[in-house]
Amino acid sequence: MKHLSILLFALALVLVGCGDWGTDDSDYGYQAKLHFHYYYGQDCSWMGADYLCGDAYSLSPSLTVSVKVDWNGDATVYYDGSGPYYFWKDEYDYAYDRHYGEYYYQFNLDGNYSLTVYDSGAEVIYADTYTGVEHHYLYDVW
Repeated sequence: MKHLSILLFALALVLVGCGDWGTDDSDYGYQAKLHFHYYYGQDCSWMGADYLCGDAYSLSPSLTVSVKVDWNGDATVYYDGSGPYYFWKDEYDYAYDRHYGEYYYQFNLDGNYSLTVYDSGAEVIYADTYTGVEHHYLYDVW
């Protein structure tokens, strides 16, 4: 019985470590607390009036993105092991994407790179704003 209890406790720790941050009442005042893992990527380039995207490819290991927005609107961002990046509430955008039908956060990481994180976590976009190349990361290939 003791071994079963230890095994269940260890399993619970593993599951908690792999889980995504939620946005429920236990977030102690956070406006958003998001943590996502991405398993597929797709590279796109701006070609005049639209993006031209290559084939999707598998990521190994997965890419991880985390966003926490405090009660006052200040944000902390981690991107694939980089960070933390800190943003005051007026240093990033939170807007609605009519094409995808959901809200997103957009952060300027350093002058040439932006990170767009959708609330649902279905996609994150890491863009080189100088060259117009975007790296789309997905949970699953559509």
